[in-house]
Amino acid sequence: MANRFNKFDCVVVSPGKSRSFAGPAIRLIRPVTEIAKLDVSFGAASHAVSIDKNKSALVVGAGQFKIASREGAWRFHDVPLFEAAKLLAFLESCATPDGAGREYRAGAPDGAVIDAPGDLSIWKFDRWLIARVMGAPHGADPLFAFLRAQESYGLVRFLLRERANPQPIAALAARYGVSEPHFRRLCRQALGRGLKRELRQWRAAQAVLEVVESRDSMTEVAMSNGFASSSHFSREIKDLFGISPCRFRRRT
Repeated sequence: MANRFNKFDCVVVSPGKSRSFAGPAIRLIRPVTEIAKLDVSFGAASHAVSIDKNKSALVVGAGQFKIASREGAWRFHDVPLFEAAKLLAFLESCATPDGAGREYRAGAPDGAVIDAPGDLSIWKFDRWLIARVMGAPHGADPLFAFLRAQESYGLVRFLLRERANPQPIAALAARYGVSEPHFRRLCRQALGRGLKRELRQWRAAQAVLEVVESRDSMTEVAMSNGFASSSHFSREIKDLFGISPCRFRRRT
């Protein structure tokens, strides 16, 4: 995940200048000068924002929005929307594996400005988001509401619910309610890779977790996770992680 967050460069905007953006999007805003005073507009609604070395801001917008400088230069990073929604879906799936969490999607804001630490960068965003999820009141965060409203969030939650019952991609597409080619495109967009490869990694990660946490034999772990044999399981784990399942167990 970190690799996709790290590849984006920042853009600097001069004092008195503005930038318009098309949503859905998340922008991490930081000052270039000692302080920057900005106006963030979502249609007719406008928010005055002040950022400095101790304070940055996340601007989320479902549609068009504009950021204009009243004082000071500022810079912005594009936060990868699909990656952020995917991470939130994983975290909330661990907390509510039955699919709860989608109930908040209807309350997503058209736009919001969210205070963030001054040292938040695109390289720290995933860790910051994890900490925010762990410490936030249940469902009371506009960033989370915005991310839950993205189709990629719902798609990842769907795939996580369905992974216990392996099915052909055509069957998954039918259950999701779209054609198979469109389903594949949605998955590649949301996951950053092809669905088969992603599900392969999910299965392997789940199996390794069972190896570490349980005392089941390698054959039992392999069978419970859909591998053809313990040798197939061992080859798959070595291929993906570079070490055998037995070495994972010896490290615990």
